[in-house]
Amino acid sequence: MLCRRKIELSMPTASLPHALIPRAVLADSRQAEQLLENAQAQADALLRQAQAHSEQLLEQAQVEFWQRANRQLERWEVERQAICERLEQIATSVTNQALISLLELTPPAERLSALLKKLLNTQVPAIAANLVCHPQDHAQVEQWLQLHTEAPWCLRLDDSLAAETLILETEEGRFHIEWRSTVDSLLLLEPVSRGR
Repeated sequence: MLCRRKIELSMPTASLPHALIPRAVLADSRQAEQLLENAQAQADALLRQAQAHSEQLLEQAQVEFWQRANRQLERWEVERQAICERLEQIATSVTNQALISLLELTPPAERLSALLKKLLNTQVPAIAANLVCHPQDHAQVEQWLQLHTEAPWCLRLDDSLAAETLILETEEGRFHIEWRSTVDSLLLLEPVSRGR
């Protein structure tokens, strides 16, 4: 059987609306949560965009840095090559000047002796020939021929030749040698600039 009973609350009825949450407050709370979630999602999206943008700026800065660095390295390489070429030119010039100074100190008798040895070395085996020289060089050439009997050459003088110039006349042709051109052949050629 059913009985009917009545329950009385110990709290006054006037305070009941405050103890229960009205539907409008719950709806407002749900809406506030959605707004917070949307705001959080937007903030996350903005953070991702900002991070992507900062990474892009960093990458761009790195590219620009390496481009500037490479241009600077290329300039330094060009400068280094120019310095090396200039040093090579200076070294060649100094070497040539030193060689010329040393060879200019060579006495005329030794100059002629060097020329005669060079002529003798080109004639292997030594063949009979006429050796023509300037009268100024006659004494030194005559003395050299007496010391080097392996050279079967007859000495002849020619005023039209320059001093320190010798001509060896054979049946095969004439061999011409002079001190200045021999010295010039020993000198190093000036290096040609690669940039020209």
